[in-house]
Amino acid sequence: MSWALALHGGAGDIPKTTDPVPYVAALKACRERGVSVLSGKSSPSFAPYEHLSVAMRAVIETVLALEDCDLFNAGRGAVFTTEGEVEMEAQVMDNRGHIGACALLNRIRNPVLAAERVMTETKHSLLIGPAAEKFAIQQGLRTEPFEYFRTEHRWQQLEVARGEGIMALDHNVSVREKDDVAMTTTAACDNKGTVGAVAVDTDGNIAAAVSTGGMTNKMAGRVGDSPLVGAGLFAGARAGVCATGKGEKFLYNNTCGRICAAMDYGDMSLADACEKEFDRLVEGDGGVIGVDDTGRTEFRINSLGMLRAMEESSGRKAVGIWQDWIECNF
Repeated sequence: MSWALALHGGAGDIPKTTDPVPYVAALKACRERGVSVLSGKSSPSFAPYEHLSVAMRAVIETVLALEDCDLFNAGRGAVFTTEGEVEMEAQVMDNRGHIGACALLNRIRNPVLAAERVMTETKHSLLIGPAAEKFAIQQGLRTEPFEYFRTEHRWQQLEVARGEGIMALDHNVSVREKDDVAMTTTAACDNKGTVGAVAVDTDGNIAAAVSTGGMTNKMAGRVGDSPLVGAGLFAGARAGVCATGKGEKFLYNNTCGRICAAMDYGDMSLADACEKEFDRLVEGDGGVIGVDDTGRTEFRINSLGMLRAMEESSGRKAVGIWQDWIECNF
C-alpha cells in the first residue's frame, strides 16, 4: 500500500508581500520530519506508546516540528489572549477509534504530546485547563517558562489587536519595522491559525493531529474547533482531514466529520467530499487538508493563503503559501 502525508501551518489573509523563503524552508523541514518516520527511515523524536501506528507517529512528529517553530501559531509561536497569556489546544485521532485532546494549556512545550498522552494513558478523550496541565506534567512532559512563548512578534500582534479592539489570527495581524518605528497593519479580523497533519501508512492506518494557540486577543477560556472531534479534525475509515480557519464556522458545520461521512456513507471521493462540504463555508473561512486510504492528498482553500506541504510515496511533493503551489513536481 501507499503512504502519504499532508500538513498545514494555518490559513488566512497572508499578504503577497510576505517573504516566502522562511516559511517554505520551515514547511519543508517539518514535512521531512514526518516523512522520515512515515517511510521508515527514522524513529520518532518522542517516546511513543508501544501500539501507536506509524501514521500516528508521523503526524505527531510533524506537529512537534511545527510547534517548535515560532513562525506558526502553536507551541512556541502561540498567540496571546486578551490577558496576555497563552492558552493552547491540541488533538490526535486515528481510524481505529482512538482520540485524545487537551485545551487551555499554558506551559506545556508540546501540547500535541499532551493530547497523545490523554489518548494512551487515560480512559478519557479530552482534558482542559489546570487539570490537563497537571496531568501532562505528571506524565513527564516538558514545560517552559512564559518567556519561551513570549516572542516579540506575537506580543506586538496582541498590542495591535488590543488597540483596534478585535480578535484576529496570526496571519491577519502583521507587524513591520520602518525607520525604527513599529508600523502595524491589520487585515480583516478573521479567525485562522492552527497547525495540523494527516497521514496514511502502508498498513492502511490513518491518523490526524492538530495544535493551536487560538486567536490573538481572544477571551481567556475560549476553546475553538481544534480539540473537538469532527470540527478541527477527523480520521474515518477512508480518510483523515484537518481544518484551519474560523474555528466557530468549522464547529457549526462539523466540517471534518462531514467530509469523512460523505466518503463513508455517500461513496464520494475525498476530492468530491471536500468540495461538497466546503460549499457550506464562505469566502475567507480558511482551508482543509486531507489524505485518503489510497495515498492521495487533497487541499481546499477559500482564504488568500494556507501554509501547506505534502508528499506521497508515488513521488509527488509540493509546498505552498497562496492559492498556487510555490514548489511542485506534478
